[in-house]
Amino acid sequence: METKDHGWHKYYKAIKATNNHDLLYLYENGFGMHNAGMSRKERTLMEKAFAEKYIMVLCSTSTLAWGVNLPAHQVIIKGTDLYVDGKNMDLGILDVQQIFGRAGRPQFDTSGKATMITSMSKLDNYISLMQ
Repeated sequence: METKDHGWHKYYKAIKATNNHDLLYLYENGFGMHNAGMSRKERTLMEKAFAEKYIMVLCSTSTLAWGVNLPAHQVIIKGTDLYVDGKNMDLGILDVQQIFGRAGRPQFDTSGKATMITSMSKLDNYISLMQ
């Protein structure tokens, strides 16, 4: 069985080999990031390091919620404005539910927390959609 320390170094070496200095800096400080601008290898490393608890905070775009079964204790949606195909739009309620659904999965956790940060003008709409 791998020790916690050995596993951390395994990911450290793999992340260092990607030459992504931002990713390495975050990892050294207990954080990770995940977005479509990263290579598949970088995203996979972040997913695995987070799933194995070598990083405790993973900042990502909403696409992570749809493509990967990655449970978390707490999720935070910071902002609900999206820019898609040249248009400004709001994050859809299905996306919100999918992202919030990552928090506190019964088979992984006994509780979960979900937080949304949005503008006051959109708050009532999201609350009514969630009820």
